[in-house]
Amino acid sequence: MKTKTWQIKDVAEQLQIHPQTLYYYERIGLLPTPQRTPAGYRQFTEVDIERLQFIQRAKALGFRLKEIRQLLELREQRTLTCWAVYEQLQQKIAAIEVQMLELQALKQELESLLQECHSRLGSVTMDQACTLLEESAAAS
Repeated sequence: MKTKTWQIKDVAEQLQIHPQTLYYYERIGLLPTPQRTPAGYRQFTEVDIERLQFIQRAKALGFRLKEIRQLLELREQRTLTCWAVYEQLQQKIAAIEVQMLELQALKQELESLLQECHSRLGSVTMDQACTLLEESAAAS
């Protein structure tokens, strides 16, 4: 019995990703080199589709490609245990919390600049150059 296969355009359409993404994943090793037809067209199997869906889900959860590669390696070695997933999720949450703190600090800085900019609007003309960003760069 012959295994069903799909060409790159069909996979890209089915998963709603750009075909170049598939080439890239193959090039960086996230996706094994698929079999080819005698004419040289890539043939993707159900296993390839499942792997790509795993990659998409991990990306949607905020994992970087490097982290996804590690997860895939654990998955292939059949060592992607609940404990390993738990640890990966803990690390991801900790990284997100750091990013949130950094973004909050950035937001506060931007709000401060916005208030300063607003206070200057009454004393400048519409075509006058704004020096606020240069001044804030010099002060930091």
